[in-house]
Amino acid sequence: MQLREAADTLGVHYQTAYAWVRQGVLPARKLGRGYEVNDGDVRALAAQRRLGGEPTPRIQVHDWAAPADRLYSAIVSGDETQARQRIERIAAGVAVMDLCQRVIAPAMRRIGDNWAEGRVSIAQEHRASAICERLIALHTRQPTGRPRGTVVVTTPPGERHSLPALMAAATLREDRWITHHLAADLPFAEVTRLAQDVRADLAVLSAATQDTGRRALEATSEIAAACPGLDVLIGLPGDRLDDLRRFARDLREPGTAQPDRPDAGRGPGRGTTGKVHLPEAARLP
Repeated sequence: MQLREAADTLGVHYQTAYAWVRQGVLPARKLGRGYEVNDGDVRALAAQRRLGGEPTPRIQVHDWAAPADRLYSAIVSGDETQARQRIERIAAGVAVMDLCQRVIAPAMRRIGDNWAEGRVSIAQEHRASAICERLIALHTRQPTGRPRGTVVVTTPPGERHSLPALMAAATLREDRWITHHLAADLPFAEVTRLAQDVRADLAVLSAATQDTGRRALEATSEIAAACPGLDVLIGLPGDRLDDLRRFARDLREPGTAQPDRPDAGRGPGRGTTGKVHLPEAARLP
């Protein structure tokens, strides 16, 4: 719907709705001289206001490298209290997706690079990953409003790196998906069985290595055959959470985005198997 229509639905002046767009409270697309907003986002904001919660403006972070560096210093030394304090400085004003993608992932990637160079032990790296998992859980919330759908998030069998899948689950939960996070290294038969039980609309398989990524790609037809109508999105090393959110939204509201990769099959859509990539949080051993 157009922003003016959204303002009427929300019972506010157009300038108030426009300010919410500028502050990142109400997602919108610029179309010509106006803005187009998603009906579901408007309904969710209206539900939040009915419950007495006014929208919290997003803060503008101009230098994401600084909080990522501060978090790295805390997690590499195992100081979880300091890591929480670093995150809490900006957590109230930014999306969990941005915390994951712009702060936690770069810090963990640096940890992984230092492990590869022999400057960080496996134990230190796993400790840092565990701290980050708890930080994400601490700041992940299920917003009010009509859910976009139901999603199952996990990794391919043999994938021991659970942090990227957790980031994916947090991103989708924040975007009003009913999210079933199954952690790591689960047989595909178990994934499809649970997807059927919860009537999932979408399955997300997050792979942090090329080998498990190939395994996930090979299994998409198997999963689709076992669960007709279930869409599958796959994340491989180097991909982004905002792409995941965008393509997952398009599965519920077709026509706004499509994968442009040559291996994307027929692209995401109801009853098809689409492939899109998520970010690699770190190259863990």
